[in-house]
Amino acid sequence: MIRRTSAVLAAAGLLALSACGSSSKTTAPATTAAGAATTAAPAATTTAPAATTAAPAATTAAAAAATTAAPAVTTAAPAAAGSYKTDPTWGGVAEATAGDKCGLGNGKKAEGTPVKIGSVSFFIAFKDGPNAMNAYVKCVNDNGGIHGRPLQYISLDGEVDPAKTTAAASKLIDTEKVVAITGGFSLLDCAVNGKTYADKGYNIIVAGVPAECFGSPNIAATNMGPAYSAQGAAEAVIRAGAKGKLVHITGDGPGSEYNGTYVAAIAKANGMEFEDMRSSQPDGATFADPVTVTLNAVKKAGKGGGVIITAVPPATLQILKAAEDQGLVGDVIWGSATPANDVSVAKAAPKSFDGKLLINAELAPLDSNGPDMKLIRDVLAKYDTEKTPLGSFSQMGFLIGRIIVDTLNKMPAADVDDKVKVNAAIKAITNFKTDILCKPWYYGDGAAHVPNNWDLTVVPQGGAMVVKEKCFGITPTDPVLKQVRADEAAKNLNKG
Repeated sequence: MIRRTSAVLAAAGLLALSACGSSSKTTAPATTAAGAATTAAPAATTTAPAATTAAPAATTAAAAAATTAAPAVTTAAPAAAGSYKTDPTWGGVAEATAGDKCGLGNGKKAEGTPVKIGSVSFFIAFKDGPNAMNAYVKCVNDNGGIHGRPLQYISLDGEVDPAKTTAAASKLIDTEKVVAITGGFSLLDCAVNGKTYADKGYNIIVAGVPAECFGSPNIAATNMGPAYSAQGAAEAVIRAGAKGKLVHITGDGPGSEYNGTYVAAIAKANGMEFEDMRSSQPDGATFADPVTVTLNAVKKAGKGGGVIITAVPPATLQILKAAEDQGLVGDVIWGSATPANDVSVAKAAPKSFDGKLLINAELAPLDSNGPDMKLIRDVLAKYDTEKTPLGSFSQMGFLIGRIIVDTLNKMPAADVDDKVKVNAAIKAITNFKTDILCKPWYYGDGAAHVPNNWDLTVVPQGGAMVVKEKCFGITPTDPVLKQVRADEAAKNLNKG
């Protein structure tokens, strides 16, 4: 396993970067598909336990930064490679491997013994992801399921507690005997259970947050995580002309230093200074003193410098409002990691930020009309009882569902209850085309997985998010991503 800066117990810090679109409702999402018995999730808690496990020392995170060349300015869509097509409006994949229907797309209710899959999540922060995946599973089971059988998705809440996260994984493996671990949205699962999953023969698919979700041979994510996304925003800010210094704003908590790791690396590679500002967020969603945070960040960046925000939408909006109130919008070039790519930010951001907040988007523009984006809107409208908003987390959950359902339905019907064969099929995934991503998704047999490492830049404009820069590959600033890119080229993992 490739180890990097860990965010193992970063409850407060990581909530600041990734709880995009979450609400205060804490009821667990429905986790059982039609025809299957209900599996109850343990009660959620909003209090993070004291850290009991020391984070491993960083070994590779920013070590390579000093030798990384400055990124080239890339604003055009990449040339189509192989057989897949790109969407000219934003540069992403314009077709979908799984087509435009749920499951077998035959309109027949699935019947019989369910095929079980499961995951460990943190519902309070990330419930939109499991909700969207659950809605998709319901649609699948109304349309033939898995070779005519229902799919049962069991999502358990591990909270921000290593013991509960471990217990949830044990229940999935030993009691439920799931054939795949897929669809998890957790702060701890990759770090706490990664070795167990590997030892038990599971190749898991998640929406990743800590470093372990991107540096392990048996874990692959549909997103690129906070550190890479913040780097993507920093690259956009540099392309827009930022000079001198980059300042990164995020929450203050154990492990939150991971959020700005690659912003620091890309700043150094471009001959710029860097400063990480980790500020108090008592509720995990808003800054305690956003005016002071904003004033200090702009002052530290200096005239013409860059400020990168890695925070959930409510906290991001606090910074934007403070910048407008203090007349600071034009003093620096502003950027943000993925969570700000949200309809709430587009609608509520001060008009003075129109076209001026460069947001790194790891997934498709929310108003794009490829087959998967059309389908997710239909699925949420018809099958989601939680009123889950369309955003990055719901895109991730839906996409994980698409990947596992397509994989299971392409296997022989007799093999879908065989854990060994199912996980071999997951590892064998290459060139999964979806209009939700810039390039096809894959798993493969690499020592690490960052299959989503191309993204785009969007900006708020007139109450919506519009594309500013089409798909570009983030610059490899660490050994992990360098190896991933080499594997992609050598093994034809995402060429279509």
